[in-house]
Amino acid sequence: MKKSKRARNFVKFVSVLIVLLMVALTVYSFLNRGILDDKVSSGISNYGLSALFVASLLLDLIPQLISPVVAMGAGIIIGMNIYVAIITTILGSAVGSLLGFFLGKKYLFDAVDVMSSKKSVKRLTYLTNRYGRVIVPLAAISPLPYLPVLLGAINFSKKNFLIYGLIPRALSIVLFGYLIWLV
Repeated sequence: MKKSKRARNFVKFVSVLIVLLMVALTVYSFLNRGILDDKVSSGISNYGLSALFVASLLLDLIPQLISPVVAMGAGIIIGMNIYVAIITTILGSAVGSLLGFFLGKKYLFDAVDVMSSKKSVKRLTYLTNRYGRVIVPLAAISPLPYLPVLLGAINFSKKNFLIYGLIPRALSIVLFGYLIWLV
């Protein structure tokens, strides 16, 4: 029983730290959006496609308010080939989203499971997979991050994440890429 209680306390401690870090990053990005936009744009200007890939990966992995569309827009504006910029952004976003989703599923869902009753977790999983099919694509096509780590933490299924998260996100990146290119 002691091991179980220690494990439960450890999971609570780690989950609180992760949540605090996510909140801090969100608040920081909200308060410093202009500075972050400038840093992303200058990084892409200086380092090209590799910076676009890494920026897209990090912008979908770490919960904050800046989207990979900002990085892609910076790349297109400085003269990157639109097709290469779109593909690089989609690949970076997909890798970051998958990483975030699996981290949420592996570590944060355990925290939800420890802190909630089995009945609550079962109900949360059911509701997430039922109504997430509507909400997740709407979030994925918006230029705002759609928090894949949270989707993993609330036990969204892998299949639903691929269909309703990654595919709409890729389509929105293509759409926003062409809109930026036209303007």
